[in-house]
Amino acid sequence: SKEESKGYECRLELYSEPNDTSVLRYCDNLTVAPWGDVIFCEDGIKPRIFGITPKGKFYQIAENIGYRSEFAGVCFSPSGKTLFVNIQVPGLTLAITGDWKNLHQ
Repeated sequence: SKEESKGYECRLELYSEPNDTSVLRYCDNLTVAPWGDVIFCEDGIKPRIFGITPKGKFYQIAENIGYRSEFAGVCFSPSGKTLFVNIQVPGLTLAITGDWKNLHQ
């Protein structure tokens, strides 16, 4: 209610909804990229990191082929140049850099 939210309107908006479970099925651990895309971890048989543009285009950033463990804790450095993510088992933290501007083109 407005009384509980101190006069601010609260709204939840659906950003995107893929209807293909091969693209998105077990996503969690999300962050917003410095350029405005949503970045999230996808668990399951093939743990991956995906991005989604404001227009709803999905793109893959990384796939965990070395361990059968999920990605977790995805976030960017304050400069926005490095993406940090953990691999739950064996307890690794990765620092990923690259050409973020052209990643999904």
